[in-house]
Amino acid sequence: MIWPTVTPNMFRFVFTLGVLCALLSLVEPKAYDGSTRVPMPDGRIVGGEDAEIRQYPHQISMRYNGRHRCGGSVISNNIIVSAAHCVVGLNGVSNLTIAAGSTKLSEEAQELPVREFIVHNKYRQLNNDYDAAILVLDGEFSFNENVQPIQLAVERPAVGTNVTVTGWGTTTEGGSIPDVLQQVDVLLVDNSECKNAYSVLLTSRMLCAAVDGGGKDACQGDSGGPLIYNNQLLGIVSWGTGCARANYPGVYASVPDVRDWIEETRDFYADVGSIGWV
Repeated sequence: MIWPTVTPNMFRFVFTLGVLCALLSLVEPKAYDGSTRVPMPDGRIVGGEDAEIRQYPHQISMRYNGRHRCGGSVISNNIIVSAAHCVVGLNGVSNLTIAAGSTKLSEEAQELPVREFIVHNKYRQLNNDYDAAILVLDGEFSFNENVQPIQLAVERPAVGTNVTVTGWGTTTEGGSIPDVLQQVDVLLVDNSECKNAYSVLLTSRMLCAAVDGGGKDACQGDSGGPLIYNNQLLGIVSWGTGCARANYPGVYASVPDVRDWIEETRDFYADVGSIGWV
């Protein structure tokens, strides 16, 4: 047998491909696929604690075939912001609903079908850059103390600022989702430090949050949900390596960097006069 000659260019290509595959293995979107039986213990977002929906009335549960899939945020009575990777790959909007206003997944909620979804035009599935989507509801939520829109952050706060992430994501890597809404506080991490973990996968449209030593984070099922600062939507839960691992911060789509697109899309689809509950 005659072996082909390996040229320097071929070697560089194979090496580069190997490095790229290794990097892509770090990108683990935090959507819950619902493909396994989902028990409902009173668990926690990793390292977090129980929350009440009235504390976070913008929080929603995105459900596919009746199962919790992702989180999201109310920004108008018929508009939801979530992560692009939560809806990319779905076969249209059949069986896709949004539930709002309940602390527990098992409780009755305001639940509306999704009429259509719009993915950010620059979204890159390769590394979840511009990981944002708008979901337009077939109907309108009735605003009350448990269902309210959230304002969009204009700029990023300083590194080290305390921020909050909420959701019904799994309590451990590969674990089960909780019935009760969870909350956890984490700290914003400098993107240059975050690049130590994620290298070229991290872009300026992303922000990172963690705590020293790990132990607190969003996890599968929290995708699309809110990262909150000063009662504003600062980030969208996007991806990371595992959940709450030391030296691997959670990665979020930066809302200030996609704010213009969110507002333009919302204004195009939202009903005139959609205001919050007073």
